[in-house]
Amino acid sequence: MNPELQPQNRQKKMMISITIKAEYESGEEAEIMKRALEPDNASFVESEIQGSEVRFTTEADSIGTALNTADDLIFSEMVVEKMMKPCDTD
Repeated sequence: MNPELQPQNRQKKMMISITIKAEYESGEEAEIMKRALEPDNASFVESEIQGSEVRFTTEADSIGTALNTADDLIFSEMVVEKMMKPCDTD
């Protein structure tokens, strides 16, 4: 059989998309969170602010990569959130 006539097994790559929404006390806190996480997420996560909510969206070609990115994002968000809380002086 002529190689040019053989059917090609080209599968479309499925992309996995994850959106994480985080609500804060104010739009100012949301902006602080978005800006604090941008350096780590510049090429992996898109973020946008709507009022006092930040939406982080990531896409990957495998579920494992998408979940790892989401896990890293959530961990980083938790660290920044703790840093934003006032310290007890007791």
